[in-house]
Amino acid sequence: MLKLRHPVSLLIITLLVLLGVLRTFSTPEPVGADAPDVVFSAVRAEAVLADLLHEGRPHVAGSPANRVVRDRAVTHLEDAGYSPEVQSLFHCNPRFGACSRVENIVAVKPGRVGRDAVLLTAHYDSVWAGPGASDDGAGVAAILEIARMAADFPPFENDVIFLFSDSEENGLLGADAFARHHPSFARVKAVINLEARGVTGPSMLFETGEGNRSLIRLFAKNAPRPVANSLLYEIYQTLPNDTDYSVYRDRGVMGLNFAFAGGVALYHSALDDPDHLDLGSLQHHGDNAWALVNALGDRDLSRIRSRE
Repeated sequence: MLKLRHPVSLLIITLLVLLGVLRTFSTPEPVGADAPDVVFSAVRAEAVLADLLHEGRPHVAGSPANRVVRDRAVTHLEDAGYSPEVQSLFHCNPRFGACSRVENIVAVKPGRVGRDAVLLTAHYDSVWAGPGASDDGAGVAAILEIARMAADFPPFENDVIFLFSDSEENGLLGADAFARHHPSFARVKAVINLEARGVTGPSMLFETGEGNRSLIRLFAKNAPRPVANSLLYEIYQTLPNDTDYSVYRDRGVMGLNFAFAGGVALYHSALDDPDHLDLGSLQHHGDNAWALVNALGDRDLSRIRSRE
């Protein structure tokens, strides 16, 4: 029988490990609006979200309310110095047998070389049930704040494309339309997608493409609080849900798909509003995305892919 020589020391070590694990699966403290622009602030992003969803009502693709949200997002990009484009077309996605009008918002921070591009994306339409503050307003607000932060930065080596896709809830129509018809998609070599299936919890990396060993290492090295969970992906595969990254993954583009999934009872409900969004989750979304924009922006994207 094994006899523990130092049970107290073992208990202390076990508790420290447990505390480390629990900290990993908690959300960071929101950073205030007075933070420098090299640091993502959930408080600043929250103000953007409040502006986008001022009326607190659903804004499904094709509705007048969605056009209001679209125009507000465009204004935020213009105020940051971009010249955003609205990719407008009627589009069908055969995979889901769905069709609708699509109005994607596209803005680009040109790179020094500009041969390749990093795509940072979230969808701005909601379901009929609620205003979609978490799904996917949090992702949209985080990216708008990151676009503002990046506007005054020196150019990265690669282009950074900010895409706010439309009609995701109808069958990934905006992402599919961008991949099929927008000329800039040909330069996209890496995708960062922000999503949610709840209103709280850590922003977890739950899906990547094939050959992702080098990409995972890059995420682990550069994100200040990296969280990933392969079990979540196994659960995700059994659910009747999909995300925009599926469109890009199926075209062989490497990527990182993030979502927070706590408070799932409020998902796709009238209570998915700014008051119920955990600012720690918004902070974690922004921290992950901003770190990866910086890491991927100056990398040779052709050399990240691994066979493992």
